[in-house]
Amino acid sequence: MRIARSAFALFALFAAGCAVDATDPDLAVDAPPLSENWIVSTSATIDTWNSGLNANLSDWESVHCNLDYGDGYMLTGVNVNQENLSDPDAFLARMTGECWEFDLADSALPKTGSFVSIPIFAATGFRSGVFQLSVTDDNYPTGLQLKVNGSGNGTYVKDVRIVYAPLNATETALNLAAASHTSWAIGYAGGTQSLSCPAQHVMTGLALRHDEIEGKIRTLKIHCRELQP
Repeated sequence: MRIARSAFALFALFAAGCAVDATDPDLAVDAPPLSENWIVSTSATIDTWNSGLNANLSDWESVHCNLDYGDGYMLTGVNVNQENLSDPDAFLARMTGECWEFDLADSALPKTGSFVSIPIFAATGFRSGVFQLSVTDDNYPTGLQLKVNGSGNGTYVKDVRIVYAPLNATETALNLAAASHTSWAIGYAGGTQSLSCPAQHVMTGLALRHDEIEGKIRTLKIHCRELQP
């Protein structure tokens, strides 16, 4: 029964034309979580920024809140460090993710207080000061915006902020009309690239690859799962 349900979920994703990466661990399908009020989908969709540069890339480095820590965990925080002072370019040189648990059995979907911080990547050198981003209470992460070098697609990530949305008044769906975002982590200038979850999805993880020589992020993708009342 578990195998049949998994196969059906994957078929539904492909039939709907969702962007899926079958090799990605965050796309794993499992039995639905038990919840009286909210269910986070057992399948994930992704949105990706890619610089197009492939030299010296690391393996995929990631955080998967939902898979690694439980059904109610979402990626609500990102902490970053700047490049070394001696580097002529401005970019994100270190990143950690913050996974908060939400109470799926409560219609108001509050945080439970359970929290995990996970290192994602670090360049060979970076400054010690940490810039912290976190989704405010009673809001849920729905994507990221990146600052990249140049005005086009860019070749590396300079800055980041989190996009989020609250529930609607009846606590039955995300109120995307009221979506907002954190400040930029550092404040570096550059072109903006948006990574967005589909409607009524929350961000449960991210994965990236960085240049192991220059220390710059070359590709980054977010992982989203549908939030179902």
